[in-house]
Amino acid sequence: MSYDGFLVVDKPPGVTSHDVVAVVRAVTGLKKVGHTGTLDPFATGVLPLALGSATRLIQYLDENQKVYDAVVRLGVLTDTGDPTGAVIEEAPVPSFTQKELLAVLDTFLGIRMQTPPRYSAVKVAGRPLYDYARKGQAVEVKARPVRIDGMELVSVDGPRVRVIIRCSRGTYARVLAEEIGVALGTVGHLEELRRLGSGLFHIDNAVSFSRISEIVAGDPAWDRVLRPSRDGERVPWRTRDEVFAGLAPWVTAPRDGLRHLPALTLSPIEARRFQQTGAVPPPPAGCTGAYVLLSGDEVLGVGTTGNASAVPLDTPKDRDRGQGGDQRTRRR
Repeated sequence: MSYDGFLVVDKPPGVTSHDVVAVVRAVTGLKKVGHTGTLDPFATGVLPLALGSATRLIQYLDENQKVYDAVVRLGVLTDTGDPTGAVIEEAPVPSFTQKELLAVLDTFLGIRMQTPPRYSAVKVAGRPLYDYARKGQAVEVKARPVRIDGMELVSVDGPRVRVIIRCSRGTYARVLAEEIGVALGTVGHLEELRRLGSGLFHIDNAVSFSRISEIVAGDPAWDRVLRPSRDGERVPWRTRDEVFAGLAPWVTAPRDGLRHLPALTLSPIEARRFQQTGAVPPPPAGCTGAYVLLSGDEVLGVGTTGNASAVPLDTPKDRDRGQGGDQRTRRR
């Protein structure tokens, strides 16, 4: 059974992206599990994970467009720009028509400069911004270009405006929420956020923590099954192979995760040479960037135009250990 691929988890609120990675590592027994981009703890929705040797392919995924379901709370500004922060300003919310609101949202479309929020993982001088913010230290942060492809108004409920945002990777919905507030003549913060899509990964193909809990132990109470308290009763888990069989419908194969890249199918001799030495034949005609190396429909690695070698999906050491680079017996 192959343990390499991409698993999309529907992250619940109050759980960090690292927590999700830790849970999936625990229930599968794999060392190699990594997320492709964090979600804030208060946020929910699409969190793509790479499993096994697919972790080597994260940099080649096409996740440039993100889709968010966001609720902007007008009239209240927090120090973090989201509901986890302290309220630092309140202001009246002017009345506006739907037409006026739509006109404001339209002004955000296209390429714009955005300064990352103080409480973010963006690094300055090797330190994340949230570290400076927590210590009360001021630091200069440069604005950077982001792209807003869509701002679809869903509803207005008093001071709450719900919007579907389609944007480029690296866009902060928290900053957009604050800017929407200012554009409407007040203040605002991001009260709710649910990621609906990240590139090819969509919420319709995401597995919830409750479903993972059912697969692991036949019980949807994930708090009890996946994150038991230190003194709580531990629910018996199924074997790793049983867990993988249950998760299989939600796992995207490496080849399907890289469909946006051109492909080069190697002959058996070329495939064997690549696996032994890393040497690759010339890239596909017209290719100017990354391309997938295939043996049939199996991904062997990713090459880059101009390089004589490529990134292998697995190494000789991995193959000696078995599929996915980690065949340990999971202990509980």
